Amino acid sequence: MRSYAGKAEIALLCTDDAPEGLHCGACNAGKQLSPRETVLAENAVGAGAGDFVKVTMREHGELKAALTLFIVPLLSFLMALVAAHAASMSLWISFLSGAGALALTLFLLRIILKKKTYYLIAGIK
Repeated sequence: MRSYAGKAEIALLCTDDAPEGLHCGACNAGKQLSPRETVLAENAVGAGAGDFVKVTMREHGELKAALTLFIVPLLSFLMALVAAHAASMSLWISFLSGAGALALTLFLLRIILKKKTYYLIAGIK
């Protein structure tokens, strides 16, 4: 685990009865991944390197992530299509402008959300 600026990069490791019950899917149903899956989580409890922690997701985290990663790019694509159509551009030029807006939006989201996380360290085990 690496810590910085109130956040920690943690490796996901399923324990307990994860293969039999519900699990997050990051561990492939309890099987060890060759490179472990890591996530960035807010470290409000002050966990250090080597600590086993319980990780939860912030309230409405899935909804916020879905809005950010799906709805925002879709809206940018559609707005570019509408703007190109309003400028009386051909169908292919409209499509290419929409695809360019989509690519630009995804690129900007990647830069802006690089250190954003919806995970939270709930406690140290």
